[in-house]
Order: sequence, then C-alpha cells, then structure tokens
Amino acid sequence: MNCDEFLRQFREALDGKVPENLIQDNIKYYSSYINSQTAAGRSESDVLRSLGDPRLLAKTIEESSKFASESKERWSGTTGNFSRMTEEAYDTAEDNKRRRLPGWLITCLVVLVILLVLSVVFRVFVFLAPYIILFMLAGFVLRAVRGWWQNR
Repeated sequence: MNCDEFLRQFREALDGKVPENLIQDNIKYYSSYINSQTAAGRSESDVLRSLGDPRLLAKTIEESSKFASESKERWSGTTGNFSRMTEEAYDTAEDNKRRRLPGWLITCLVVLVILLVLSVVFRVFVFLAPYIILFMLAGFVLRAVRGWWQNR
C-alpha cells in the first residue's frame, strides 16, 4: 500500500460519518506526517505500517467526534480553535475541582464545629453549676425542714 491508497481508504472510511472539514484536517495531518517521516529517511511502507489500518484510524476519529458532539463541544475545523476550546474545557474542569472540598477536610470541619458546640454547652453548664447546686441544696433543705416540721 502506498500513501495515496492509505489516504483514499482513510477518506472512504470517514466519508459521511464526520464533517468534511474534519476529514480534510485529518487528511492534511496524515499526509504531512507521512511526508515528514519519509523526508527523515524512513521508507513509506514502514511509516504506513507504523500508522496501522486506515479504517481503524478513521473509526477512532469517528468515535472521538461522536464523543465531542455528545459533550456539546463545537468542532470548528481548525486545530487552533479546537486546542483553545479544549484548554477552556480543561480550565473549567480545574475550576470545578477547586471549588469542591476534599472529604477529609469536610470531616475535620464537622468535628471542629461539634467540639465548639460542646465546649459552649459545657462552659454554660460550668457557669450555671453553682446556681444549680445552690437551688438543689435549697430544695433539699426545704424538704428536710418540711418533713421535720410535719413529724413534730
């Protein structure tokens, strides 16, 4: 198989399944890649063998195109815009990750709030304890005096 045959099979496998501009971009990319590799000294058959089956490459591009459309990412057809859009999506994902607190931090905060509430409750109890004890002693003394008075 030569370069033209590879690209023809690649185009046929993609035709009607993805937008034409996506097909053109990929044809340009693989044509450029094959040319650069052959210019670097590799044989055309070796380069094509390393790329694999053109139908498999086309299927991969078709699936990624479906995934991109399902994700509501708009393919503009130029590599620069797609790259920019991908970076924006990545930045948005990073922002979402930054807003969410890790589970261990949430657990620590909950424990801290519970300890603060218990601390306040116990401080109020310690503040009121002498008065509570005083009223309990007064009630005990009144019952004792009333019981003594009735038995007399």
